[in-house]
Amino acid sequence: MSRPSTIPRYRYWLSYLWEQSLEVTASDYNAYLEVCLVHGRLQLVAEDAIYSFGDYYLNFRKIFEVFDFDRLPERASVLVLGLGLGSIPELLEKHVGLSYSYVTVEIDPVIIELASDYSLPALASPVEVVEADAVAFLEVDARQYDLICVDVFQDAVVPGHLDVRGFVELLQERLLPGGALIYNRLASSIPDRTAARRYYEEIFAPAFPAPRLYDTGGNYLLVNDAQFLTLPE
Repeated sequence: MSRPSTIPRYRYWLSYLWEQSLEVTASDYNAYLEVCLVHGRLQLVAEDAIYSFGDYYLNFRKIFEVFDFDRLPERASVLVLGLGLGSIPELLEKHVGLSYSYVTVEIDPVIIELASDYSLPALASPVEVVEADAVAFLEVDARQYDLICVDVFQDAVVPGHLDVRGFVELLQERLLPGGALIYNRLASSIPDRTAARRYYEEIFAPAFPAPRLYDTGGNYLLVNDAQFLTLPE
């Protein structure tokens, strides 16, 4: 399956007028995947969810705008579970202006291929991409990180094997002392919010001394330590 290595400039300009569909495909994990160009930003869309939207990936963009990066090392190591088109490294590099190194884990080889063709080459930061299930990766890879971002969805649902206490325990083992964990959970409907808050209260929060749930207005971002958030009292 061949794809353009570059996107014609005229399509960037046209994307400010109407959405440009660049590619439609599918995989064993996603029945529908589409790469679009919207207002000059690459977007990866699944059947019922937006997996990636460049520096306009709002849930992580919002939390990064209130996140105290001074608490992390200048050259922090970052683990991203759930690659999409690489919005999290793009946000940290281009929007926040940080020079971090990344290990990204993605189970879907088609998504990896799309990211490798469309977006990752534009990043200056070193990005290691691993094709694996998130839990399987954490079980066998012993590296630790200053920042872990969990952004794993199957369409609009967090896979069930990530909803258990054992997954949080694995994340704790892979987090360096003083490190930060951000876990993205859907909260766009009453059932979603109820499930996300129950997960936070029953599984996530008991694992950490000072956790925080940050509402982005559509998702809940669960943070292991409230001190990382610079929020008004």
